Amino acid sequence: MPIVLAEPHELLDDVRGLVSVHGRSVLVAIYDETADHLSFWFISVPNPALENVPVEPRGQIMRQFIAQSTPDGARTFRVRYWGHSAIAFEIPCYVRSDRHHQTSYNTRPGTLGNPEPDYPLDNPEPAA
Repeated sequence: MPIVLAEPHELLDDVRGLVSVHGRSVLVAIYDETADHLSFWFISVPNPALENVPVEPRGQIMRQFIAQSTPDGARTFRVRYWGHSAIAFEIPCYVRSDRHHQTSYNTRPGTLGNPEPDYPLDNPEPAA
């Protein structure tokens, strides 16, 4: 999957141009230096099966675009020169190590809500 790097102050139309060049779905990585926040966004190709929503306003910057996402992070959108809408959603795979976080899922049955034990990276032997 192609990756497009963008900054929060870049115009949505400019990023759209970079996405269109690839002709397929892309991953857009946005780093906001002032907020010290990195986010990853999946952007699909325009699809005639999606509801055709109004074109995003001219002059919109990426910070404004991602601020309008739904609570689950997804949104349908359309930009100039696209005949159909596309979908954008945030990929919640980046976890800051300097802030407390909890995962909303656990892959082992019966352990929901139980934290995983901490294994320091400098100690190759797991704690007993």
